[in-house]
Amino acid sequence: MLKKIYNIFFIVGAILILISSVMVMEHVTYSKYLFAVGVAMYIVSRMRSNYEGDDFRLKRLNRLYFLSSLFMLGASYMQFKNLNSWVAVLLMSALTELYVAVRFSWYEKENKAKDQEDQKPSE
Repeated sequence: MLKKIYNIFFIVGAILILISSVMVMEHVTYSKYLFAVGVAMYIVSRMRSNYEGDDFRLKRLNRLYFLSSLFMLGASYMQFKNLNSWVAVLLMSALTELYVAVRFSWYEKENKAKDQEDQKPSE
């Protein structure tokens, strides 16, 4: 049940970040606050989905997810300071998220193939 709530936090936070980032570029007054709320929801959901296993790769990828969340926090701060470089910081966050998502999927495929190979009966 709790995991479902954090998944909803993640989805709503990501949607708020997406919509409010466009609204900030259009100079809507309350959009900075929506962006900050979205980032807060996103960070809370990321913190609760922490990897606690022994696999070094997954630990590293999880730390990169946290770094991406810090980039989003920095972008939110830059919006409140009226700095236009928040767009570049948000782009760094998006690229980090993309990299980690691709690496996670490759790693899962690698593990699945390895597990299937281990389960084959030896002749």
